Amino acid sequence: MTAHAWFAAFVVVNILDAALTLWALRAGGTEANPLIRALMRRLPAAAALALVKCAYIVAVAVWLADVAPWLPLLTGVFAAICAWNAVQILRAR
Repeated sequence: MTAHAWFAAFVVVNILDAALTLWALRAGGTEANPLIRALMRRLPAAAALALVKCAYIVAVAVWLADVAPWLPLLTGVFAAICAWNAVQILRAR
């Protein structure tokens, strides 16, 4: 895949992660990332996630040429986080 295709996948898994995190929070789950959890104490959860996800996406877009070799790994990490969120949501049912 090209760097731009990996970037598109990275954006999609980050949006999915935010959506699944919000769903998990509404089901009684907690945010595992301590930095985002601290930000959620100061902002609504959706706003905190949007801020962090936008920061990730913009940072990767700005440094795309430098991070391109890492995009498959980064995308995989966020895909694994999405899978973890989905399992937690199913367990909360």
